[in-house]
Amino acid sequence: MITSSPLEKALPGRENAKDWLTLKIVECLSVPMDEETSKKLASYNEAYNAICQWEEDEGENYSRDAEDTASTFSMDTARAWTKKMKNADGTQGPHWTLEQAKQIMAQRKIGLDPVQFWVTLNMIYSDYSPVAKKHGLGGSLDFYADMAKAFLTDKDSEPDKLARYYNAIVM
Repeated sequence: MITSSPLEKALPGRENAKDWLTLKIVECLSVPMDEETSKKLASYNEAYNAICQWEEDEGENYSRDAEDTASTFSMDTARAWTKKMKNADGTQGPHWTLEQAKQIMAQRKIGLDPVQFWVTLNMIYSDYSPVAKKHGLGGSLDFYADMAKAFLTDKDSEPDKLARYYNAIVM
């Protein structure tokens, strides 16, 4: 007789819940942001983050490109930073999970370090969401993804921009 733990039984349900929540998040991001939509989005994100906490931390499974190996920006730094983010919309912590950031990267074929992209995506949202909303971009995932990519691929900056930004500005 094959027996399985409650966690193993819950795993398929968790994946279905994540898919449903992702759909709901996308729906929220596809309409103009107002207070009601913002509350729904925060609720869906909170539930999604709770489900993701069940999973093993995937961020540490990514190896950096050879040119990125000297980076001083670690997963521990990423977690600490995003956890302390005081978002301009009144929420605290990361707006998107690492897994959501990876999905965004895959959909848009963004070939950057997923941990750095995740932090930058959340940093842009944290600091600039009211400005984006003011200009009609508050619910545009493309805006946040493009801004994060632009920040990380800035040709005028020295290498390891995010780590230097963290050490000079955030710390």
